[in-house]
Amino acid sequence: MLLGHAGGELYRQECDLSFRRVAEAFTEHGYLWADADPHKNEYRRWVPDLPDLPRGANALLKARQKPLKEKGSDAEDVRELRDELARLGVVVRDQKRRQYVRTLPTTD
Repeated sequence: MLLGHAGGELYRQECDLSFRRVAEAFTEHGYLWADADPHKNEYRRWVPDLPDLPRGANALLKARQKPLKEKGSDAEDVRELRDELARLGVVVRDQKRRQYVRTLPTTD
């Protein structure tokens, strides 16, 4: 997963390459590398109508829940709805077919 300066996901992809070699390649080109998600403690488990999410986020998460449970996190509609949530400033992490969310800081 590649994160931007504000903490949003820029790119997410499973990789068959050696974790160590990928880390070395990124750091050799001047990128910062973390072995774990630096925002790990900011996630909350999503439940319907979770407060403090941007308008529309709960509806997208609800729409995402069914295909996530049926098809897993690789399903096209699950990925597409993740992208929609990212546009609202919501980052989603899937774990055991459950959704965990964090919101990005807003800039005025």
